[in-house]
Amino acid sequence: MARILVIGAGLAGTATALFCARRGHHVTLLEAGPPPPSGAADDDWHGWRRREVPHARQGHAFLGLSTRVLREELPELPAALASRGAHVTPLESGSEDAAVLSRRLVYEAVVRRAATAEPGITPVTGAAVTGLLTGREAAGPTRVTGVRTRDGAEHTGDLVVDASGRRSRLARWLAEAGLGTPRETSQPCGFFYLTRHHRLRPGRTFPSTTVPLVTELDYGTALVFPGDNDTFQLSATVAVDDPLKHRLRDPEIFTRFLRSVPATAEWLEAGVPLDDPAPMGRLENRRRTLLDAAGRPVAAGLVMVGDAALQTNPTFGRGVSLAFVHARQLARTAERAAADPAAYTAQFERWTDDTLGVWFEIQRATDRARLAQLRAGLRGEHAPPADDLPNRFVRAMAVLRDDDAEIRRASLRMYHMLMTPQDLMRDRTVSRRILAFLRDHPMPETRAEGPDRAAFEALVTGSAPASVLPSAALPATGPGRRTRT
Repeated sequence: MARILVIGAGLAGTATALFCARRGHHVTLLEAGPPPPSGAADDDWHGWRRREVPHARQGHAFLGLSTRVLREELPELPAALASRGAHVTPLESGSEDAAVLSRRLVYEAVVRRAATAEPGITPVTGAAVTGLLTGREAAGPTRVTGVRTRDGAEHTGDLVVDASGRRSRLARWLAEAGLGTPRETSQPCGFFYLTRHHRLRPGRTFPSTTVPLVTELDYGTALVFPGDNDTFQLSATVAVDDPLKHRLRDPEIFTRFLRSVPATAEWLEAGVPLDDPAPMGRLENRRRTLLDAAGRPVAAGLVMVGDAALQTNPTFGRGVSLAFVHARQLARTAERAAADPAAYTAQFERWTDDTLGVWFEIQRATDRARLAQLRAGLRGEHAPPADDLPNRFVRAMAVLRDDDAEIRRASLRMYHMLMTPQDLMRDRTVSRRILAFLRDHPMPETRAEGPDRAAFEALVTGSAPASVLPSAALPATGPGRRTRT
């Protein structure tokens, strides 16, 4: 069995540690910040400061793929989440596949406590990594053998795993060690994101427990994330170059906008706000790889998992699912690392590209189309939808799913990452129905209810009360558009 050193105890790091420990490996789990506090779920939310996770207090959707991996690897965890007030919600009647509705910090605290209690895992808190330990191999790239922390301690392992998230400092550590640095592909999403938390009023229930709950207008997006213990999060996004974006930080204006969107208005009526809108910027899609341009690893015995390797726009909630699949692959193969650390690093990187890369490319294409639409919406224009077949296929599916149960099931499975768009297009029954529809409707568009740009500007500048603003049906185009569940 291998000795595995994991940097970062977020969801990617704790999942890696747990999945590996269940297979008999010994794991040292390093985390710079504190563990979750003791107490109720609300104590996790209010008392746990996760400065290492900048999006910890934003809305989260824990999709069907992440729940499936969790159930297969840690069968007791879904029940543990439910006992803390999370909702484990089946995607279809009679199916084991389910979404988990929870605030990020409540969900993460359950997984972290499981890692702390797991035999074979040695958790070390307050362990801020400052550099790498290396050893020269007889041939091939230098091997990373461990890390040094701020307190001067050294931790070693047969395999070093960077699970430190989107703010990973691995490139700097490698450069300081005289090694090559990860190659990066990055794409700024161009979105400005705000989230406000709410709790249901006494006697009220969630208007829906089916995700996604997204309304995409030409100039912005309104989202709902149902959570644990009668909480839910309402979010809004606009383009980063929208001159009105900071006005939405005003709680009254934020609420006024969401009240003008029918899909979020019913949630506002059901709950009361718990905080002010919290912004999140600098959203990027980013892929880091430890292979150089010739396909050779820049270091041996080192891999990246989760956001440290592959970071996607959080709007679709894919990050946790990608991290859990990544962690499972590492756990399944970690025993190979000691025998040939350079080959292991190269093989793991290639698997990441082959298996998870499709979701990264989908997200890049989706965000590129969405940003073009938002920027056109700023001018009061409607951007023409992308005319390639995958985009038209997804739009047709969004139009047809309300009246076709089979297409609706396929759409839900794709959203929850239980099948890729390519898998969907290979489904003969679904693809034939959609292609037949496209022959008669070559550029389908769904309709989203909400104010147009002129009404939005009047709303946020205070020149018209929300009660008299018109609600228009606006076309929503591009891949992955969700106007209702």
